[in-house]
Amino acid sequence: MTLPPAGYRDLVAAHLRRPGRPTGVAEPIPGVGDRLAYNPCLIRQAGRALLAVRVESPGSYWRDRSSWDPEVRFYERTGDGWREAPGMPVFTAAEDPFAAWVLGPDGSPVLVLGVVSLDFGTDPPGVVTRFYAAPDVERLDPARPFVEVPGMKDIRLLQRRDGLAVCGRPQGGTAGRGRVSLILTDDYTQLSAELIAKAHIFHDQVAEDTKLGVNELYDLGDRIGVLGHVAVGEEGGPQEYAGAWWTIDPAACTTTAPAVIAMRADFPPAPPKRADLTDVVFPGSMEVLDGGTVRLYCGLGDASIGSIVVPSPLP
Repeated sequence: MTLPPAGYRDLVAAHLRRPGRPTGVAEPIPGVGDRLAYNPCLIRQAGRALLAVRVESPGSYWRDRSSWDPEVRFYERTGDGWREAPGMPVFTAAEDPFAAWVLGPDGSPVLVLGVVSLDFGTDPPGVVTRFYAAPDVERLDPARPFVEVPGMKDIRLLQRRDGLAVCGRPQGGTAGRGRVSLILTDDYTQLSAELIAKAHIFHDQVAEDTKLGVNELYDLGDRIGVLGHVAVGEEGGPQEYAGAWWTIDPAACTTTAPAVIAMRADFPPAPPKRADLTDVVFPGSMEVLDGGTVRLYCGLGDASIGSIVVPSPLP
């Protein structure tokens, strides 16, 4: 008999049963004053470790245009933490950055940065994901996205030997509360809303009441590694998010079940943006370390950043 897919509570319970769970640490972001800094993305560039970070006022609220003020800013690792990186662009009206190094049509390396914005021409405001491309972070132009995808967030890219993998996060219809999709294409210049709409949706990874999304993708040869999140709850009530890992077989169009690898209880206490976001971990990036471990950089409670060293899920 085939067991039904697990839900959020089952996945978290399995994580809590693991012996010797590590404890994370805070990653303070300097110079933001009383603003919040969270939901990071790590970018490796010419030997530097850069962190793209969402920075906004504590009262910023997506349904209220007059208060909504997120920015994406870039920070550089120093010997004892992070500092704002000089000469970097600032993306205004932008949330939850993500990035991938890809190949252009001529084979040259290109950095693609994505941010989430809002269209206030609808009620409630609609999500718009904007993509930018340049040879490095310094030359990204916030005024010139090369494509916009309305109505979807949690879109991620991965350069593979045979082209580009694109994961989306459709909602509604057969995708229910939020599922992961996959489509393969030649290169990043073919990215479009129409392309993503054709993607295969993985329907049976988690129970119906559980949401699923992708945060970063990793090339495992014949498979794709996924750092993502599982979640339950809706706005107006408690929302719970945990970091998770699974793999996708793009040739067979199959996926493994997600396993939780980090939850809010694994990090030191810190105030959330709102009480309903107390139990939120939004993983951003995974940094490979020595000794078979990785460091996860995560947003905590929509208010701060933490990192945690865990056993590497990479083969």
